[in-house]
Amino acid sequence: MYQLKQRVIAFAGVIFFMGLAVGISYLGIYKLTEYLSYPDVVSFSFWVFFAAAFFFFFSPLLAMLFPVVFTGKQISVTSGKKLLKAVFIILGLTVLGMFIFSERYTASLMDKGYTECPGIPSGWMPGMAKKYALESSLCAPH
Repeated sequence: MYQLKQRVIAFAGVIFFMGLAVGISYLGIYKLTEYLSYPDVVSFSFWVFFAAAFFFFFSPLLAMLFPVVFTGKQISVTSGKKLLKAVFIILGLTVLGMFIFSERYTASLMDKGYTECPGIPSGWMPGMAKKYALESSLCAPH
């Protein structure tokens, strides 16, 4: 049985990490909508799909703390196994979605006449994003 102080700390942790997960997903969804508006220049990263789905991936992990917060007891082993199984299924679907979205989106960019810019987009680490532009003149760094 957990004491009240531990339960309050667990509740604060749930609130903090829930807010963090919602914030990450919001930013991912915002970036996805930006991608789908097809601006003149796109710095595309397939990790944005992971960010958009982060809340769904992270929620079962947070749910493991609910019994601690509300009943003061640990989660049962069977419930923990079910939640971990859900996490791995959601993670697998998210990774699959990342690759499918990446392939379909980059193909749609090429169909719309975008060209891949050489080099690494400004503000990105190598291999994390590719820059696409409607005109090659837009590829030049500003």
